[in-house]
Amino acid sequence: MQLSSAMPLLALVVLGAVAPAASTNPLGQVLSLMDSLAAKITKQGEAEAKAYHDFVEWCDDAAKNSKYELKTAQDKSAKLDATIGKAAGDVEASSAKIEELAGSVSADDGELKAATEVRDKEFKDFASSESELMESIDAVTRAIGVLQREMKKNPASFAQIDTSNTNNLVNSLSAVVDAASLASADKRKLMALVQ
Repeated sequence: MQLSSAMPLLALVVLGAVAPAASTNPLGQVLSLMDSLAAKITKQGEAEAKAYHDFVEWCDDAAKNSKYELKTAQDKSAKLDATIGKAAGDVEASSAKIEELAGSVSADDGELKAATEVRDKEFKDFASSESELMESIDAVTRAIGVLQREMKKNPASFAQIDTSNTNNLVNSLSAVVDAASLASADKRKLMALVQ
């Protein structure tokens, strides 16, 4: 804008240069001042043009930088969206796995409870059987003691022993055989031996 207003002044300066000897003539001095003013305005115009050019370059650089920053931010946003999607998928998969494992733990707890009940029942059965077997062992030990006493009294063969105490022995051995849960064939053989 200053450049266009300086043009008429510049025309006057050129006309003034044509005028003779400016130093003595007041009109020459005005023309001389106008020449210096035109030079000053031209210099300021050039400085403004350079500043404008620098400003345009800065705007272009800022626009390019903003464009690159925007593209970088969009790429980063896309990557983050993909990461969020993957994380959401991982959460769903993990939730499904947790539910599966919770079901498995529940089933295992049920199996453990059932196995514990079976073991408790088996332990009770064992304790009962052990008690019966201990009683049977005690009865056999007493029967052996009776046989040994009878053998000391009468050293004859086993077949020649007084049979009055034998009934007690047979009853004791029957209890032992029943408690030991022997097969019926084994029971008959043992009872035939004693009788």
